[in-house]
Amino acid sequence: MKFLHPSYLHWLWLALIPILLWLFRRKAKRVPVSTLLFFRTLAREHQESAWLRKVKKWLSLLLALLVILLAALALSRPYREGGGETPKALVILLDRSASMAAVNDKGISRLEEAKALLRDRLHTLPENVVTSLILYDTKGEVAQSRSTNRRELLRILDQAKVAPIEDRPEEALAVAERLAALDAPAEIWQATDSFNSKFKIQNSKLTLRVLNVALAQPINVGITAFQIRPAPLARNRFEAFVEVSASAGNAKPVEATLEARLDGRPVQLRQLDLKPGESTRLILPLEGGKGQRLEMEVRAAGDVLGLDNVAIAPLPETKPLVVAWFAESPDPFTELALTSMLAEERIQILKGGVKDWPMKEKPDVYVFENWLPKDWPMDRPALVLNPPTGIGPIHAKKLERAVPYDSIRAVQPEHPVLFRVTSPRVAVTQTTVLNVSDTLETLWMAGQEPVLAAGETNGQRIVVTAFVPGKSEQLALLSAFPLLIGNALYWCAENNEALVSMKAKHTGDVVPAEPGLIKWHAWDGKQFTDTSEEAKSGWIELKRVGIYESANGKTESALLLSAKETDVPSREATEIVASHSSSQWSSGGSWWSSLLWLMLGVLLLESWLFHRQAVY
Repeated sequence: MKFLHPSYLHWLWLALIPILLWLFRRKAKRVPVSTLLFFRTLAREHQESAWLRKVKKWLSLLLALLVILLAALALSRPYREGGGETPKALVILLDRSASMAAVNDKGISRLEEAKALLRDRLHTLPENVVTSLILYDTKGEVAQSRSTNRRELLRILDQAKVAPIEDRPEEALAVAERLAALDAPAEIWQATDSFNSKFKIQNSKLTLRVLNVALAQPINVGITAFQIRPAPLARNRFEAFVEVSASAGNAKPVEATLEARLDGRPVQLRQLDLKPGESTRLILPLEGGKGQRLEMEVRAAGDVLGLDNVAIAPLPETKPLVVAWFAESPDPFTELALTSMLAEERIQILKGGVKDWPMKEKPDVYVFENWLPKDWPMDRPALVLNPPTGIGPIHAKKLERAVPYDSIRAVQPEHPVLFRVTSPRVAVTQTTVLNVSDTLETLWMAGQEPVLAAGETNGQRIVVTAFVPGKSEQLALLSAFPLLIGNALYWCAENNEALVSMKAKHTGDVVPAEPGLIKWHAWDGKQFTDTSEEAKSGWIELKRVGIYESANGKTESALLLSAKETDVPSREATEIVASHSSSQWSSGGSWWSSLLWLMLGVLLLESWLFHRQAVY
């Protein structure tokens, strides 16, 4: 048996107090009285032999000593390790991912809890045990390798900090297994709030023990997706897409508040009700200019993790999309929809005929109307309007007679291509039969026929329509058609250079940066602080949540955006997983509570003997 907190054993010196009191207790005195009648009556009621009185006094002393002993043992937290050989080496895996910043009701983070637990257990090991320390988040970092310098190990352990990065322990576990195998028999201690029960140690001389520091009943909500894009038909207007998720470990539904701020000025406020494990998606309209700072913050009562509560990004410069439009017989309403975006400087149109294909300059998006090239281009996304035939990923056949439909049905109403498009009011005239492949999904259905589809094949985004706007009743007169064209262009070009600067980077990514000073406006889970770091090699790893400005003046943002880290695990859930693994730590964790109950029982027994049986 060993103890997690052996320092509490020094309280055993308190046993000297009852021993001294017992040795120097007051003895009976002879006192003359006028009559013995009362004392004789009292003696008849409490007639006891001398040996019984002596036994009761000794019993009272032993019970008092037992109370002190049980209290000291309970505070020292005894535990029992699983069987096996005495390990020659120890490899410590310390989780420093974002969820380890979750705090309990006393404000102690999971990382601090793990470090305290590791320190206590390290004190129980012999000094000659070879130890290694691996800190991990997305990847593992060997902080100490095969050393007996316990003081240096504790120093590195104390300096470990939470990184706002998603955890992927598989690589770190593989490295730990290889390190431990060098000095077998050995043990691996993994201190974490969540662990992979599927990972199995292949070497029979190695033992994996998990130190679970998950919270009992965590409450958490966080931002798990965020993106800014320019509004299709408006100057200096943007749309912020936000996904807010609640942890599956939440005991009950949570009321949350989502606030959007531009340069510190509140511009949007939404109230959200989220059930455990539920997510909600919002698109918030914004109006601002390049360089303004957009902050999105979600708040909820009792939230234990602050790193995922904020999304921040600068409003980007809206570069016009370069659109190459090829049409055999262009529809005037298509031209009207494109020129409406041209007036707002949203796009730059390169208009050409069949004879102009292929073109030398590469655009951001191809637009093919009533015509398709013989060889399908794979180098750029494409918007295909009323294809006359099929080619490449497009499977279509032109109808001999157009079929009008009074209404259509939106199959995927939440798809970005249909944002703000009033689908129930749309009437179309189908001119092409679409055979939607596995890579495309239907967005609009007219009767039993798909008339609008979108998807991605081999990294190329494609949107296809099966109607002509000029022949469709009221479609060309509604704002739905220009919005549809604008949404389709921006969705197709979402991964292109013109819009990629509007995407936030993920923490843990390694990104290029001009050599020099990197200035950060970083979120630490409670507030924003300004700091800096040096980019020497031309690359930096994003280890902070916030906005950073490189030496060339380019400003970008780094965000956590991890559904895995927002889903803060509960102790109950992790213990269920642990019960299916035979390699977990066998600590006899209930011993200390049993000792406390036993101490209470002994204390009550001693009190009963003293007060009811006259032991004094």
